[in-house]
Amino acid sequence: MTKDGKLFGSFTLNIREINLSKIKVVVIGGGIGGLTLARAYLDAGIEVELYEKRQLNEMLSGAGGIFIQRNAMRVYKLLWSGKIYERFYKQGGKICQGGFFNKKGKPLYINSPQFVGEKDLGICLSRPELQQILYEALPEGVVRTGMTFDKFEEVGDRVQVYFQDGSTTTGDILVGADGLYSKVRASLNGQERLEEAEYSGMCCWRGFFQGSSIPLDKKYSWVESWGQGNRFGYFDIGGGQFSFYAFNNSAKGGNDDSVGGSLNALKLIFSDYAEPVPSILKVLENESIYRDDIFDRQPMASSWGSGRVTLIGDAAHPVQPNLGQGGCMAIEDAFELVKLLTNLTNGNQVVSLLRQFEQSRSKRVTRVFTTSRQVGQLGQTTSAMGCILRDWIYKLTPTWLADLQFKWLFDYQPDWEE
Repeated sequence: MTKDGKLFGSFTLNIREINLSKIKVVVIGGGIGGLTLARAYLDAGIEVELYEKRQLNEMLSGAGGIFIQRNAMRVYKLLWSGKIYERFYKQGGKICQGGFFNKKGKPLYINSPQFVGEKDLGICLSRPELQQILYEALPEGVVRTGMTFDKFEEVGDRVQVYFQDGSTTTGDILVGADGLYSKVRASLNGQERLEEAEYSGMCCWRGFFQGSSIPLDKKYSWVESWGQGNRFGYFDIGGGQFSFYAFNNSAKGGNDDSVGGSLNALKLIFSDYAEPVPSILKVLENESIYRDDIFDRQPMASSWGSGRVTLIGDAAHPVQPNLGQGGCMAIEDAFELVKLLTNLTNGNQVVSLLRQFEQSRSKRVTRVFTTSRQVGQLGQTTSAMGCILRDWIYKLTPTWLADLQFKWLFDYQPDWEE
């Protein structure tokens, strides 16, 4: 490392006329996007403070597992000298061969890492493990929990941030990484709270199970089975543990009380599914099952923020979880935002670079949004004839052609030096 540079992985980035160590960024939100962003800022030699409304134990929890696919894993290979990347591979389950099946267990589309020239397509982890690893990648004091964002105001070339307990902080930049109902986004729009998001028409159950006593086909690290207005999936998250998810078309705000709980609801909905679904449901007897409704929002225009304030991840572009790319887009956002800020030569460039960041990401995240909705609509088809047609289309489509629907997701190649 030189006196005028910061070490990024295996090379040195020269600091230009402006000293990046004098820049301070305030991040709101301690999810995957916010924590990744904080680590990237530190790698760039930029001071960062992250504020999260939840207490630490709640921030480090989460329902079900998450896909960190190859496009996002490439970011982690560059951050913190690859230490996060290494821990993910040590603790998680590799995304290898998997695909879509009908509810009788017949394959419709099988996907393998070879279609993008890789040995695996990334890693799946439980959300608590993911949060713990990302939190431990940050020095003590960077993350401040139990701090609820209230509002901000720009004062000259600084952003004043106010919290509900009356405390304040200031920074050169404010980033909202605070999710679907982002208070930073609401504040940008002059609102106390964002308007209701768009309901997808389906709810989702999530949870974990041990795979050792279940007849899982070892050829597949992930499987999603499609029925009529419902889907059931599972994936390897490492250490013999799996995460499951189940979608069902339903009215917004529903619950499972009338049928005696979530497990009974799942048994009723998926009673005609082939193995291993019945066996998975059987081992969930003593496991926690989490249910929520699925929402998204129409993509914003190419400007997500204003002045010295911007957004990343679900705060800017929430998507349905049909591609496993929601978290991945937040990770890409984090890297690209920090990378652009390393181009600062004077403080007056901050605003233009933030708008450049937003514009550069707009097309890709909009495509993810659109494709995710399309896959969800196919998987949740309600008519019997529609299901038959859907299944036959997938069966008759050559694998190489079906791969093109997803191959572009993995084209993203992050690089500090372009």
